[in-house]
Amino acid sequence: MLASATRAGTSSTTKPDHAAGAVHGAGAGAGGTPIVVTDGGQEVTVSQFVAQLDEAARRRLDSIHQRLRLLEQQMETLEAEVGKATSSRMHTYA
Repeated sequence: MLASATRAGTSSTTKPDHAAGAVHGAGAGAGGTPIVVTDGGQEVTVSQFVAQLDEAARRRLDSIHQRLRLLEQQMETLEAEVGKATSSRMHTYA
């Protein structure tokens, strides 16, 4: 997966286990399109690089969303159990 690009001396990286890339200026790719070269040597256009980053981010967000839904369900279950325990305890002391 592509994770970073370097342009004009600045860099942006994510996790160390992801591949890093370098953006080469206009004229480097077909039709003067800038390209990104990953650590693995793969050459892709900047738009493909961004699309891959976007896809990876969407997958990560989907995963986080699923985990959040599961945690919300667990919280609702716990709240219901606490409500039942509290209700039965109040009836015991009444």
